[in-house]
Amino acid sequence: MKQFPSDVSRETERVKMLFKDQKISFSDVVVPDSVGRVSLDQTYGPKDWQRYDVYLPIKNKEKCPVVLDLQGGGLVRGRKSSEKLAPNLKLTAAGLAVVSMNYALISDRDYAFPKQVAEVRAVLGQLKKRSDEFGIDENKIYLAGESSGAQLALLTVGSISAGVKVGHEFGLKDELEAMPKIKKVLAAYGPYEFDVFKEQFAELGVQPKYSESGSKNSFEGLALAGHQVNENPIAVSQGNPANYFTPAMPDLFAMAGSADQVVPELQSMEMVDRYEKLTGKKALTYWLDGAHHGIKDFDTKQVYQMKCAFFKA
Repeated sequence: MKQFPSDVSRETERVKMLFKDQKISFSDVVVPDSVGRVSLDQTYGPKDWQRYDVYLPIKNKEKCPVVLDLQGGGLVRGRKSSEKLAPNLKLTAAGLAVVSMNYALISDRDYAFPKQVAEVRAVLGQLKKRSDEFGIDENKIYLAGESSGAQLALLTVGSISAGVKVGHEFGLKDELEAMPKIKKVLAAYGPYEFDVFKEQFAELGVQPKYSESGSKNSFEGLALAGHQVNENPIAVSQGNPANYFTPAMPDLFAMAGSADQVVPELQSMEMVDRYEKLTGKKALTYWLDGAHHGIKDFDTKQVYQMKCAFFKA
């Protein structure tokens, strides 16, 4: 379609808009026929957003494994049970329950990181405590996350398995001793080292999608309390899951795409390298040539089958 000057101006404005300022809406997830029962808006804390949804498979004659899904959105946007849940909600066809939760979002008025880890702990504690009620196996509670959700998933399991309490939020019941033992974690194209995006994009020869990457206005800058990424090394270290890896870490499945312009693929590759060195375990990996950031390129039959095999092994 031919572009007129006004169209070009709007396109240029869209490209230049900061990630944090983009107005993106999410549709509700389409619940597949493999879901037999749904428990919506379960409360895990006093704040209005502190809710989670439970999707039970139609085939759950016995207690079933459960995957707690953490959506991405740069920690600045997103909500439970949106369209981003769709790829993992398909796991109900394989007999797994799926849980989707809200967590605190960051803005330039509220640098709420890493208290999201405390919120994830609170939901994990509830899933263990309410396992009989929901019909889930408290010994088979797994974590999965995409993008910033992958970072939260790894921060949670890494710190719990290391006996370290990362993040705090008043009013939550998230004691380490009440946590289930997480045995598997799926991490898709997550950000793990906030201060090396620029160098990694350059090494990969990939042009970042957002020009503010690395600045205080970027999503990683907001997670570092509104600092340039080289100005808050303590927060960079605290937010890097690999700094909590020990041999007690659960099994890991990591994936990322070579054409990712939001989070360099090297973030995942170097995280896996440290995982294998520090845990003595071999990670399952899927590096997809030409894949971009987000669920679209990874919502395939092959990836679904890899997920099923990983969680059911």
